[in-house]
This record gives sequence, C-alpha cells and structure tokens, in this order.
Amino acid sequence: MNYLNQVVLEQLSKAELIKKVMELQERDKILTDKLTEFYNSKREADKNHKEDIKEYKKRMEELIKELTQYQVESEHYKRIADLKLGNSYNLNATWIDKIVFVLKEAGRPLRSSEIIDILRRNDIKFRVLTDHQKGLSAHLTKAMKYGRIIGIKQKGQNGYVFELPK
Repeated sequence: MNYLNQVVLEQLSKAELIKKVMELQERDKILTDKLTEFYNSKREADKNHKEDIKEYKKRMEELIKELTQYQVESEHYKRIADLKLGNSYNLNATWIDKIVFVLKEAGRPLRSSEIIDILRRNDIKFRVLTDHQKGLSAHLTKAMKYGRIIGIKQKGQNGYVFELPK
C-alpha cells in the first residue's frame, strides 16, 4: 500500500473505515464465489469430458465388433468365391475334382502315395477309408479314363506318376 492511501485511511472516521472493510469483504466474497463457480464449472466440464470419452470408447468398441463381423463375412464370401473358381480345396467336390485340384496346386507330377498323403491331411472323408490305396486307385483310373489326368509309367518304378494334361 502506498503512502498516499495510508494517509487517506488515517483521516477516515471509524464508521467510514468499517464501511470500507465491509465493502472489501463483499468484494472478496464476490471474487471467492466467482472462483468457486469457475472451479465447479471446470469440474463439471471434466466430468462431461470423461462421460464423452466413455461414450466414444463404447462407440469404438461397437465399430470394432461391426468391422470384425464384416471381415468374417468377407472371408466367408471369398472362400465361397475361391471354391467356385476352383482356387481352394472343396470337401464336397467329387474325388476326381479333388485329385485334379491336388495336382494343380502341387504344380508338378505326383505319385499316388504323395496324393494319398495330401488327401489324408486335408480331407476328412478320405481319412475314414479303411484302405487309402484301394480307395484312391479307382478314382485315379476314372480320372485317367475321362482325360482329366495323365498317368505316366516310369522305368524301374512300380505304379504311375500322375500329372495334368497340357
């Protein structure tokens, strides 16, 4: 407080000083109320912000679930398209189609034992056959008869090596 203000205060009467103190207390009360109101509004804004974050998180989880469902559906349609285009193994295809698919995917001629190993790993129906060699032999013969595959006899080897016609 500067010197001039102190001189003015000393010249005031007791009633005027009390009045001045009351004014200052009222001003302090108003400022305290404004400060409290500001803190409360800030706290309310933080609460609303937290609620908004919770809503955004919930919405993000819903969107992620929806995206996952769409991806599963998309994979399902891709699998169906691959089956129809002959790009993937179809458990419901005929045995001849399965043999042709195995040879096509191998990209090289295969012996019947190699075809049996592949079918045993990939085909549930083939696994339950009691004699895999006999079960496959008839289908290989039919496939050769229909011209879907070619059987090549190699010197010094038993059986055929099967490949796709060119």
